[in-house]
Amino acid sequence: MRPSTAAWLVGFIAIIALYALGPVFGLNAATPPILGMPPLYSWFVLVPLLNPIILGVVYLIDRRENAGADEDA
Repeated sequence: MRPSTAAWLVGFIAIIALYALGPVFGLNAATPPILGMPPLYSWFVLVPLLNPIILGVVYLIDRRENAGADEDA
């Protein structure tokens, strides 16, 4: 498997895992509030903000691995 393909797969799994791990870590309680929201709501606000960071890192890995591929096309 190419490193860029593996990076996209790991990025996808990381995003799915972030959504799934919120309730697992006990964030489903009502207290203490984080920024005025229950912890699980704040987790579901934080994860979409982390998605561009994760995908940006994966994009940079993919771009580095396929640097010459764009010039050949």
